[in-house]
Amino acid sequence: MSKGGVMDYVRSLPAAIWLLAIAAAFSGSGPQGFALAGEGKETRISGRMLAADGGAIAGVIMIEKGRLYGKDYKYGGSVDEKGRFSVTVPKGGDYGLHFYATGYIYFPVGVEVKTGRDNRFTFTLPPNKAVRDAPVISRVLFEPIADNPDQVKISLSVHDPNDNLSHQVLGANIRTREGFIFSPPKFVFPWTRNYPNGVYTLTYDTRGRSVDPQEWVFVAADNRCYNSPVLRHPFTREGVIPARAPGRAKPSGPPAPPAKALDTASLLELGRKTFANNCAICHYPDKKKTKVGPGLQGLFKRRLTHARKVPVTEENILAQIQKGSDQMPPYAHITGDALAALLEHLKSL
Repeated sequence: MSKGGVMDYVRSLPAAIWLLAIAAAFSGSGPQGFALAGEGKETRISGRMLAADGGAIAGVIMIEKGRLYGKDYKYGGSVDEKGRFSVTVPKGGDYGLHFYATGYIYFPVGVEVKTGRDNRFTFTLPPNKAVRDAPVISRVLFEPIADNPDQVKISLSVHDPNDNLSHQVLGANIRTREGFIFSPPKFVFPWTRNYPNGVYTLTYDTRGRSVDPQEWVFVAADNRCYNSPVLRHPFTREGVIPARAPGRAKPSGPPAPPAKALDTASLLELGRKTFANNCAICHYPDKKKTKVGPGLQGLFKRRLTHARKVPVTEENILAQIQKGSDQMPPYAHITGDALAALLEHLKSL
């Protein structure tokens, strides 16, 4: 194109893109050389982790690349005492988020992340009333590998009192925002089975940096969704990250109104919220498909429960909620109106 032709072409364009068109015409580059809106912005997963009373919880977030339970843990970060987390990922797509806090039930959720955005989420974790049944990380070692100075072997001694440890023996480097899954002491197949107690290991590539144990946080979870205390340096009782700082006041609210019978609409709405804050972690309310546990659509139209194979009655469902089972934690904190409302919600599915 001649220079005269170029200028004729440019004059026909909107004034806002004159300079871009001139640069493209004389440099030989086309539109592919221009940055699109949103390009160059970080893709982040951020938000807050809360308790049922609305108060903040501290702990750790671990992130899988791809769908939930793909076991491709790539990223991780801390959740501060105000419940805030923020982790940068390379691009959008499917990610599995896993939240852990000392004294709470572990929370897994699959999300779709948009590229070039700060993708914000808020999640509520149920408390774990059976802390004594949770796994424990008792010993952490960082050992240099003699024939490779750029690698360090990290070892965790893990014990689950009920021998139902899951594959989730995990570590996060808080500085680099990397997440890792540790190798078990022996091969386990399929991965959904209980994992053995023992020493779990990770070979970490330092990329020429010195390893600082203070950059690391570790956690383990079992197949009932109990997780160990979240552990940071010095990796002893003094290193346990408390979910809620000692002495920190819980959020205050208006005085509770006098107890009164809930109408049907209020009862179902309370049941829906109770389900969302506790059961939706593992169960679909509108599908029979398995999520982590079985989908609960049409629960009270079934003859037997999915796992225990006992008759579907109000008594048996209430016992399942409050006492749990081999693959489900007890939700004994759900009581009173919330429990009655949850039962009515389950009957409506």
